[in-house]
Amino acid sequence: ALINKKKVNMKKIIATIILSLISTLSFADGHSNANGFAITIKVPASDVAKVEAMLVSHYNWMKETHPMTGDKKLNSYSIMKGPEWNNPADPSQGMTGNMYFVLNEFYENPSGFANHQELGSKWSKIQEFQTMLFTYVVGYAFPGTTIATIE
Repeated sequence: ALINKKKVNMKKIIATIILSLISTLSFADGHSNANGFAITIKVPASDVAKVEAMLVSHYNWMKETHPMTGDKKLNSYSIMKGPEWNNPADPSQGMTGNMYFVLNEFYENPSGFANHQELGSKWSKIQEFQTMLFTYVVGYAFPGTTIATIE
């Protein structure tokens, strides 16, 4: 149990370092126009409930803390959930039991994205949230720049 606890703590430390590095680099070398991100995670059936609970916690925190007007406006926030198919071209082959979640956020402009990063660093569950994301991540656009929207 002690070894597993050390592994979890090490993952938290690594996740924090990676996100800190990404946050620092996201506004360097032409990324100053970043106004959002998207991340996809693949979760085994045994962990879906706890991951979904963490995502709902993130949603509630976002709703309470992020401006919906002004230059730091959160334009869109969504969490999509869907099953992983054994063969997407042949649904008759059934599903794997894994679940995909896609978290997508985009802001009015880069100052909204920067505000999100600052607010996130102060969220009481940020380490737990980052550990969850880095445990299950399969792809992400971070930092991201919105290229098209329908409003």
